[in-house]
Amino acid sequence: MSLQKFIDRLRKHSDLGEGDVARLQSLDTVSRQLAPGGFSVRDGTDLNTCSLLVSGIAASHKIVGSGGRQIVGMFFAGELVDFDGLFLSSIDYNVQAISECRVYDFHCEQLLDVMFQSPSIGKALFRETLIKSAISREWMANLGRRDSRTKVAYLLCELSVRLSQSGSAEAHDFMLPLTQEQISDIIGVTPMHVSRVLKDLEKDGLIHRERRKIRVLNWKLLASAGDFSPTYLRLTSDRQPPSVT
Repeated sequence: MSLQKFIDRLRKHSDLGEGDVARLQSLDTVSRQLAPGGFSVRDGTDLNTCSLLVSGIAASHKIVGSGGRQIVGMFFAGELVDFDGLFLSSIDYNVQAISECRVYDFHCEQLLDVMFQSPSIGKALFRETLIKSAISREWMANLGRRDSRTKVAYLLCELSVRLSQSGSAEAHDFMLPLTQEQISDIIGVTPMHVSRVLKDLEKDGLIHRERRKIRVLNWKLLASAGDFSPTYLRLTSDRQPPSVT
């Protein structure tokens, strides 16, 4: 089975040779199809496999004591959704499909073997964890320190970039994969407030909406409104090889 989107993603920020690609392509995978709302993995599950999202969109979330849901992350095609299994025995969050998804599962031990055989693959996967950590920090700042308009504008900017990066949409022109309730579970405001902010962004000429289709009309203004810079997503490698003198 092809892991091309995963490999393409790693190559955007890391140097992988043909031998590295061959090692990744040799991983034994089992394919699963998830309907919207289906769980890839549940909180507390013992892990001996890792899962790669091949197509679709998924989200991770926590359920708090009152029963409320906080969405704490999103996954797009080409991303690992439960990398934790490489080093931890169980998972402490849920991963649920937002759209129709295809997932490839492979044994954690097999991926660890590949990492130890190839330092380049090990470094690339470590960079993936650093990028995920950077995204989590941005989400934390967005949730805790930005007003509602900034929160929604920021999320639209990140969705636009990550959907384009995964090959799931054109830059600045995408189907909004989230309901207003799901957006509220990300940014911590009511669905009614989300609706009002989306209308305001459209009225101000930053976006155009046609049902769930979003077209960014003025990227510079939307990014400014969302306090957004894509640097943390590491769309290209920022590590240059040492010069040889």
